[in-house]
Amino acid sequence: MNEPGAVPTHSDPPQSRRIYLLVAAALIVAATAAVIIASAADPRDLASRTNVNDLPVYGKVPGLAAAEGWINSDPLSKADLRDKVVVYDFWTYSCVNCVRTLPHLEAWYDQYADDGLVIVGVHSPEFDFEKNHDNVRDAVERLKVSYPVALDDEMAIWNQFSNQYWPAKYITDRSGRVRYFHFGEGSYGETEAVIRKLLGVAASAPFAASVDEDTDKQPDSIATLTPETYLGTLRGTVAQAGVVTYPVGSGAPALGVARLEGSWNGGAEQVTSDAAGAAIVMRYRAREVNLVMAKSSGAPIDVVIEIDGRPLNESERTAQTMVDAEGNTFVRVTASDLYRLVLSPSVGEHTIRLVARNAGLEAFAFTFGT
Repeated sequence: MNEPGAVPTHSDPPQSRRIYLLVAAALIVAATAAVIIASAADPRDLASRTNVNDLPVYGKVPGLAAAEGWINSDPLSKADLRDKVVVYDFWTYSCVNCVRTLPHLEAWYDQYADDGLVIVGVHSPEFDFEKNHDNVRDAVERLKVSYPVALDDEMAIWNQFSNQYWPAKYITDRSGRVRYFHFGEGSYGETEAVIRKLLGVAASAPFAASVDEDTDKQPDSIATLTPETYLGTLRGTVAQAGVVTYPVGSGAPALGVARLEGSWNGGAEQVTSDAAGAAIVMRYRAREVNLVMAKSSGAPIDVVIEIDGRPLNESERTAQTMVDAEGNTFVRVTASDLYRLVLSPSVGEHTIRLVARNAGLEAFAFTFGT
């Protein structure tokens, strides 16, 4: 963690920056290195101290660094953003926490664009496949994002803000000064209140369409959820580099630990199944299990899912769960994306086992939620 007032550097491999709920952050938003905050606090605590009627004034945001392209918009200049209230949302399409914030952003955009609100989605990729602009365009269409999205492949805008996390939101007033920021999910009601205040929207004016606020109401047990777990050699401890045949283990791994079984090719960002039947086993504590996956080439790859040695029952399945003729539950990997594996009725400890039915399955990182 950076020390208060220190400018974050980006030379080292990034650690887990996909914020779920708890944040230990040191952050600077700058035109010339104007400091916003250095904190080791839950963002909900930070939010609770925000006085919407007396917002701090931080540094001005400079003109957006050159993006590698734009979706839903021509390139936005300083002139385009003059006299506008702007929400800068740093996201990436395979980040489940980012994706869950998008309906709120879309609702604000629909409600307040005529009042002078601009939303700039800054798509700063974590994995190389997220630099594929066709992948991003497909995701923007699938996720129904209608506001401008800047393609920040080389993290130029990310570094311009000295940002550290996905998702992260920064709100500027009509003079281009940062007045509010938020990391992770939640605090949607407060964020909308800030937007309304900076726009000068009348208190009697309607709010944006109601969106589920469950992420503002997290249980105390959230701190004990299994953290994001990387599988590649750069940030993970699961795989060795190159093709290795791993033995089939006996029993479940330790809580929060993943292991490989069968033949896998360990790469920097991901592990790739080198033969049909290669498996990933992990003991976790959560309600929701997600995994970023892709296929190296060719036809879709089916991934069989078992929980505690059995197929998923109906109460544990996601919208992506499929069931074959033998009753096996699986997901079909058709593109480089986040896949929803499990959605149980409640938080609990379980062992998940994933089996690739073909070689060429790429697995990047698990995320867990409530």
